[in-house]
Amino acid sequence: MTVRRSPSTASALLLVLLSSAVPSSAFVQTRPFERGSVMSPRRRPSAPSSLSESSPAASSSSSSSSSSSPPVRDCSVVPTPPETRSASAVIFDIDGTLADSWRLGYDATVVVLENNSDKVLGGYDGPITEAFYHETCVHATPERLARTAGYDPSHPDFDVIGEELGRQFDEHYVALVSKKTAGFYDGVIRALENVPDSTKLGALTNACVAYGRAVLEVNCPVRSAVDNTYGGGFALYGRFGTIHGADSVPAPKPSPEGLLQCAGELGDLDPKTCVYVGDSPGDGRAARAAGMVSVGVTWGSNSEEKLRDAEVFDYICRDVDELRSLLPQV
Repeated sequence: MTVRRSPSTASALLLVLLSSAVPSSAFVQTRPFERGSVMSPRRRPSAPSSLSESSPAASSSSSSSSSSSPPVRDCSVVPTPPETRSASAVIFDIDGTLADSWRLGYDATVVVLENNSDKVLGGYDGPITEAFYHETCVHATPERLARTAGYDPSHPDFDVIGEELGRQFDEHYVALVSKKTAGFYDGVIRALENVPDSTKLGALTNACVAYGRAVLEVNCPVRSAVDNTYGGGFALYGRFGTIHGADSVPAPKPSPEGLLQCAGELGDLDPKTCVYVGDSPGDGRAARAAGMVSVGVTWGSNSEEKLRDAEVFDYICRDVDELRSLLPQV
């Protein structure tokens, strides 16, 4: 008698036969990105936000919900957090705070190291890891590049190598700035647009000032009064009363000198009435040393745990809506 199996039974039998024929070595566990790997690092996620500027929902609600101040959310990390909603100025770091630009910085770093493989101590053995790149982002560009090339600050050529690699990096980096390579995180435009005119805006990055200006120029649009859509132009860019980089201030972060220079250029403001927003412990240290309110964000190069452990922030925001709740808003 012929036994007729159901399709499901036949499929199960086929699966068993195929599985037994595949050697165990065929099942390979993936490994993280390492120096020398040809695998490109994954793109980091955007800063969490309830709505993206490009989404239909954001467009339709921009004239209503986005124009009202969000409720204050408790993201303080000190016993008695300072006031922020009445700040006279808000100054921002750029990479990892306003702009999702880590991949641009990473790729430019890899290119510079490959082009200067003869200057890498111990020899160049492939791309650096994503994790190592983020760790070194606490330093200004020349120091970061020298360290990445294997030089310790005590090395006699540390400064010379850093300056040369940093110069090449800046040339490559700035030329590639676009909304694709250094676009603002979702929600940032709305947060900036809703800061009242009475509150000054500024930016201070540890990259070169030309880079900072380029990123703000490509991201800051004019909103049409006719159909509430974005067009070309730099109306929002014009709100930034001061923009500086490590090469246009007396000393890079974590020195407070750049922030104090920004406060002076915004109208000789009292630093105590200013807020500085950044994504690294160095940003928090600079703000504390300058006497400003320090706000950390977790969507950049550093985790919430690392920001908390630094003990230099008054607030730590996990998404752009939390940041908006701290800022002066119309």
